[in-house]
Amino acid sequence: MITIKPARLEDRNAISQLHARSWQTVYAGLLTKKYLSEDVFNERDAVWQQRFSQPAANQRIFVATEDDKLLGFICIYLDQHQEYGTLIENLHVDTSTTGKGIGKALLQHAASVIQDEASYIGAYLEVLCQNLRAQKFYDYLGGSPIIKQQWQAPEGSLVDELVYAWASVTPILKS
Repeated sequence: MITIKPARLEDRNAISQLHARSWQTVYAGLLTKKYLSEDVFNERDAVWQQRFSQPAANQRIFVATEDDKLLGFICIYLDQHQEYGTLIENLHVDTSTTGKGIGKALLQHAASVIQDEASYIGAYLEVLCQNLRAQKFYDYLGGSPIIKQQWQAPEGSLVDELVYAWASVTPILKS
């Protein structure tokens, strides 16, 4: 049975490992080979170490697990933007579970938290222009691309991305 719960310190390593593996898959050809093969694990680990050791007051991290195995995670920052609302900073699912509803369940859980805890009912996230699979998923859940911009990756590459937004998280909860 799949469980979604708040992340604990004990989840940090598994989260950073999944995050790095996800980047290796999704960002192949977009970020440098050296970064993806040599540096991504240490760099993502440092990010998650900071998030767990010095969490922002508006930060929430949730994990999806089954039999103590991490299937995916989501990290949000409530009320991060006055106009767009909560930032969905990360949403990653283990590739072995893609298509099984883990991402949707995590996003719906986050939407429920946004409804309960945030002052603004909207949400937004950034997704690479080349990540068509994720864009199709966000379209299905009622998101809309509102801004095209460039993201400077940790290793210095500039990559085109879209900002997707939901004026209200209600469509996520109803999908």
